[in-house]
Amino acid sequence: MSGLDKILTKEVISADAKIIGTVGGIAVDSDNWKVPAVQLIVKKGNEEALGLKKKAIGTQKVYIATTQVSSVTDTVTLAVKMDQVKEVLVDNKKVPVTHDDLLKKKVVTTDGKQVGVLDDISFDGGKTWEITQISIKMDKAAKEPLDQKKGSSVTILVKDVKTIGDMVMLRLDMDGLKDYLARKPVSKK
Repeated sequence: MSGLDKILTKEVISADAKIIGTVGGIAVDSDNWKVPAVQLIVKKGNEEALGLKKKAIGTQKVYIATTQVSSVTDTVTLAVKMDQVKEVLVDNKKVPVTHDDLLKKKVVTTDGKQVGVLDDISFDGGKTWEITQISIKMDKAAKEPLDQKKGSSVTILVKDVKTIGDMVMLRLDMDGLKDYLARKPVSKK
């Protein structure tokens, strides 16, 4: 199980052991709770090999389908060689939602009460790329009614998320969430 903090900034290497760049983020398919692509911040000098134009300022960012990732350990290793990477890039317009779009979104219960903000996304990196849970940084005002005395974050399974729009709505009202947190072992950071 990986969180964003475990994959962001890892070096991305090709199957022929060439450093392509670093992980800058992930794409999120919240309908199926999967990570369909990983964002790659291209290492300066690799733009031409990937069929990209050099930027005068900043770096190029592209997406690679997670099906092209063979492993996630100390590095993110691709299943293709450096000269094949440009063939497996995902069009940025086809990326559903990025982790940046989701982080810091307000999290509310079905009765409209704000619980906190989305703080992290946990997923099975390198295997199924299934997103299994989210972490919510609790608002101080929500801690007392939810009997959360320690820590500032709680973990919720994605099956308990109803929908994502301008906010993240849980399938639970405030009382239901209180019961859920009381009986479920949660990660309290």
